[in-house]
Amino acid sequence: MAGRGKRKSKSAAQQAESGALKKARQPVEEAAVPPELRQELEERLYRLPLPEDFYHFWVFCEKLHPESPCDALKDTLGLQLVGPFDVLAGKHKSAKNPNFHIHWRHFYDPPEFQTILVGSGETQYHMGYYRDSPDALPVFIGANEAKKGCSIAQTGDNLFAAVMLFLSRRQKEKAGREQAAALHSLGGALRSAAEMLGFSLEQRTKAMKDRDRKVVSKTFHGAGIVVPVDKNGVGYRELPETDGETRGARGTSE
Repeated sequence: MAGRGKRKSKSAAQQAESGALKKARQPVEEAAVPPELRQELEERLYRLPLPEDFYHFWVFCEKLHPESPCDALKDTLGLQLVGPFDVLAGKHKSAKNPNFHIHWRHFYDPPEFQTILVGSGETQYHMGYYRDSPDALPVFIGANEAKKGCSIAQTGDNLFAAVMLFLSRRQKEKAGREQAAALHSLGGALRSAAEMLGFSLEQRTKAMKDRDRKVVSKTFHGAGIVVPVDKNGVGYRELPETDGETRGARGTSE
């Protein structure tokens, strides 16, 4: 009986990547953001829990652009920090009776989506935290271009991963020497910060893949919902109509 061949040993690059992933799974330390500001943001204004990567990314942008952290990515990537970041910047203090639940909400955004970054005005590109439950932390960061449709793309489980993915795509486009250097510098800073803090830079983490298996309906936007039927019989059940029939009915009602 023939024996199995020896398993090939991992290359140095594979071992380094494996080590980086293990490091990314370690608990993340709290960012240097005052507890009273966290409380105002999460308990009084938005009434939604925010993950630690949100606060760490704010600190990261403060170091890049101390005068205006919300504009730290504007020149290089065309991205602006918005939504709950506006509260950290103190912009909400000058607003009259703002509704934080629709703050920076775009046309196709479902209730599960909370905008945190905006990009091109032409396509209405924006990124946001996606939650399966309002009292739980986000399950991933999604991206949508409202001018093109309702589709939500998964871009990692933290802001460092989402922005790094956006930057990587920008690097593949034609850019001048100065712009290419700026992208390279920002990419290095993002990667260094993510590794130091223990954030994964994967587009789809294991936790995200595990969550996909629990999705009970893909929904038109593609991000899916996780609403299992509980012991009382309450939860999501499949519709008898197909997606095509549902779209047709929606179009007729409009």
